[in-house]
Amino acid sequence: MASTAGTGRRLPGGLVEDGQRQRDWTFRPVSGELELGLAEIGEQASSMPDAVTRALSTALARLAGGPPTPQRVDALCVADRQFLMHELERHLGTEARWLQARCDACGTLFDLRVDYADLPVKEAGPGFPMARVESGGCSVDLRLPTGLDQQALAHMTEEEAAPWLLRQLAGLPAQADLPLDEQGLRDAEEALDAVAPAVVQQLQSRCPDCAHDQVVDLDPYMVLRRGSRGLLDEIHRIAWHYHWSEAEILALPRTRRRRYLDLIDRSRGMSS
Repeated sequence: MASTAGTGRRLPGGLVEDGQRQRDWTFRPVSGELELGLAEIGEQASSMPDAVTRALSTALARLAGGPPTPQRVDALCVADRQFLMHELERHLGTEARWLQARCDACGTLFDLRVDYADLPVKEAGPGFPMARVESGGCSVDLRLPTGLDQQALAHMTEEEAAPWLLRQLAGLPAQADLPLDEQGLRDAEEALDAVAPAVVQQLQSRCPDCAHDQVVDLDPYMVLRRGSRGLLDEIHRIAWHYHWSEAEILALPRTRRRRYLDLIDRSRGMSS
């Protein structure tokens, strides 16, 4: 079994390289340059898995004992990527978010507050990132899906995706016979769930009007849906007032940028 190394904040899963499981990670300091880069990634990426890889490669300063290259970010299991996207939202200043949901029973729209710090995270199980399944008298070793798998699946139909992914997880050639029957597939799903880390993707909620209990989906990639318009408006206001270049404004820490915006508002009599 791989040993665990690394200090500081830890991924629920981690990367296993050369027999060592490393789980540490650190984000770069927040600046306008980082914020704009993330917003443009969300607007321009060819798929959400591609956007996640590009965003984490941009935002991370260090990952699992090494550099946050796209190849290493792609090698993270899906839950680690979702975990880091939640943490990136917090890093950018969003500790809580209000979601709007519609009641399944009465149709009422209601608001639901999500505090990211309170969301539970399931750690990886023994054997991570591999799971063994007994099927038809033989053992099949499966690995957990990664970001690289997600990127490939984003361009496949549902009919193509399932058999392709199973062959990938079992390390089989593209045209090899699938190693598991229907019962084996169910066992494989349970075995992978036992090994995989997990982050919350659904919240239990109650309608304030009819008290109906229901499940509300939580998008782990909300940070990529911010868009660049608000930040570009801030850059324009500062540039107009101080005549600084875009690069100079983007290099400011966000707290200082917001302070200059407040000073601009005060000079125009818009705040006290």
